[in-house]
Amino acid sequence: MMAGDAELRKAVCLYERLQKLSCPSLEGVYITEPQSIHELLCTPSVRRLDVLEWICTSVYPPLQDQFSSLKESQVENKVKEMAKLGFELMLCRSEDVDLIKGHVSPCRQLSFMGHLLDVLPSPTHVPGNSAMESSSHSAVSCARENEEFLRELFSSAHFQATLTPECNPWPADLKPNLLTEEQQKRTVPADKDNVITDYLEELQKITMDLQDLKEECTFLCSAVPGGDTVTQTLRLALTDFHQLITAFTEVYENEFHEHCGHLAPQISSSGPLFQSIHSLLGICIKKLEAIAQFTETSNTIVEVVRKRQQCKESWGGSSAATLYEKIQELKQNYEVFRRPWQE
Repeated sequence: MMAGDAELRKAVCLYERLQKLSCPSLEGVYITEPQSIHELLCTPSVRRLDVLEWICTSVYPPLQDQFSSLKESQVENKVKEMAKLGFELMLCRSEDVDLIKGHVSPCRQLSFMGHLLDVLPSPTHVPGNSAMESSSHSAVSCARENEEFLRELFSSAHFQATLTPECNPWPADLKPNLLTEEQQKRTVPADKDNVITDYLEELQKITMDLQDLKEECTFLCSAVPGGDTVTQTLRLALTDFHQLITAFTEVYENEFHEHCGHLAPQISSSGPLFQSIHSLLGICIKKLEAIAQFTETSNTIVEVVRKRQQCKESWGGSSAATLYEKIQELKQNYEVFRRPWQE
């Protein structure tokens, strides 16, 4: 099965990166055809496994000592260790040995190798420069540090309190709705007289604010021309707003409220798959655009030829005629010219 153009370009790009990094497994290999490069990197073989082994040992040098202690027949152990390294770098699963052996899709193999090469330092890195070596950490060490950080974060009491916050940040009118039945029973009711006094003071304040607002909004008076229309418009807007609030409250209490206490959704691990599909769809769109341009050009050529055949022109000073009529005239002249010689 032939690979696509995008997949072939990706394989060639990966092959060039390996050559720039002086991969010893590619010494003596002289291929330039994209299809041959694709077969080298994506078809199960000993050379492909050697290339992947060199990449893994370059990413994590301690693997070199571990591999050197293994026998040539213990290839399966090498495969498992490379899969484990990919898992620690969050590039594959720990049991994903088919990816290491090359029994999965070529697109996934190329993506895996590309991500491993991204971890490697730049070819311009000078080994003797101690300042650069001290500033760069091992990729595996960084991955393990990140894993420890995430484990500490998820086990932290502050993080759990963030996931299940208390009612303190919420407004006072929403706190009773967020409390469970047991918490509501344990809540000590406030003094009714104090509550009524506070409500009366708040109502008096609102009344005074409304009075001040009424004095400022002179257009609400019926004596002003158009005042009734403005008042009706304002009432209609307030009515619509009240209906929207009522509808939202009904939907929240009947449908959304029971979902508010659920755990956070699991993040899908199919992100690279969606990116690959998005890339393939983009290529498909470009091909369709090219086909549309080709079709439009073909129609233009057909129209030009058709006009050329139907348009009358002067051919060498003779009378105006179409291309077809001129060809017929030349045929007749040729027949008249050839007739005496045939007799």
